[in-house]
Amino acid sequence: MDIQIANTLFDEGIFSAMYKAGFITTKVFMYREIYLWVNAQQQTRGISKNQAVLEAEIKFNKDERTIWRALNCFSEKAA
Repeated sequence: MDIQIANTLFDEGIFSAMYKAGFITTKVFMYREIYLWVNAQQQTRGISKNQAVLEAEIKFNKDERTIWRALNCFSEKAA
């Protein structure tokens, strides 16, 4: 899923409505948060994606594979 579309759906409350209706799980919210956090760490601190993933493991208390799954669920729109 394109991260810009996901952010729009989140901002408009569509994800929340879908969650309340039982169409999606909290995993979508967690994966989006992980993706945004890792991306922010890369942008602001200039660290590699691998280093950001290792730090995300600690921050989110998830294993490395889960962090990579979250990153692979979203993509940037290709220019």
